[in-house]
Amino acid sequence: MDIFRYLRATENDYVAKYGFLEAQEDINERMRSILIDWLVEVHLKFKLVPESLYLTVNLIDRFLEIEQVNRSKL
Repeated sequence: MDIFRYLRATENDYVAKYGFLEAQEDINERMRSILIDWLVEVHLKFKLVPESLYLTVNLIDRFLEIEQVNRSKL
């Protein structure tokens, strides 16, 4: 429970800013959506815990916020 309390308390410190995809030159919201849909399928296939999916999406969004990514590398 301590871990979950800590994660909940620090959640707002580690979230991508609103509109972060606008800075991307080669990818858009639809491409991100396709990637996330694929991740959900993989998550369900391997019966992973929900936290792993949430963390993965958060990391992807935070990465896309600070780095330019080519669509071929997405």
